[in-house]
Amino acid sequence: MQISVYTKSLAVKLGLKWIKPTETTNMIIVNSQKSPTLGIVENVQLKIMDALVPINIYIIDSTKEELLIGSNWFSKYKADLILTENRLKFEV
Repeated sequence: MQISVYTKSLAVKLGLKWIKPTETTNMIIVNSQKSPTLGIVENVQLKIMDALVPINIYIIDSTKEELLIGSNWFSKYKADLILTENRLKFEV
């Protein structure tokens, strides 16, 4: 499954409201433990530079304030991360 993730603490800080997922989805987090998703925020408007790009974001329980842009976003916007140039190219 290709998904993007906000931590609950970041989602709360940003005032996002999520709905419970229709099916249970577990994430493998850094310590190799499974963590169920708490919900999904549909069509979140991510702002990257001057572009607003909507994407569905899953919420996981964590005290850290983090966003993980998943391969679903990279596929949807035909994005290329060019590390040697410190650039991100994508189509809106």
